[in-house]
Amino acid sequence: MKQSLEYLGTLLHIVGMLLLAGGHIWFGLVSALAERRRDHEGVRFLAMALPLMANGFGIGVLLLFGSGLLKLLLWGEPGLIFLPDPYGWILLSKLVLYMIMVGNGMLIERRYLPQVLQRLSETPEVAARLRMTPAWQQVTVRARLNLLLILVIVALGEAMRYSRL
Repeated sequence: MKQSLEYLGTLLHIVGMLLLAGGHIWFGLVSALAERRRDHEGVRFLAMALPLMANGFGIGVLLLFGSGLLKLLLWGEPGLIFLPDPYGWILLSKLVLYMIMVGNGMLIERRYLPQVLQRLSETPEVAARLRMTPAWQQVTVRARLNLLLILVIVALGEAMRYSRL
């Protein structure tokens, strides 16, 4: 039973990383292409897909957090109780970075995404200038910050694996 739960946790962790990190990489690539081509259809498509992407990122965070918690409980590792241990410090730093990333994602979804969608629904000419708005710039900058945080969290996850050697 323990092996099947550990397998399920690993599978959910991989799916969560694909949704979160892979989604952020695709978002960065598509947003850079849309800004570089300077056509309003690419920006319009990307802005309309943002709510779906935000939901996918949220599901990825939940899968990563849940599967990591499942692994922590299966391994019986106290982690935070023994902070002098490197494993506990790495785990604490991963949790803090997760909280920063989720807060940043909530800020994107609650504050800037409605402004982008409102601006997009006004007129097609405005959609062509969408990439110049402060809300769109904040979305792209904060999404790139989240990608950086994801990469650091993944690196810390690999460091956790070797902290017990």
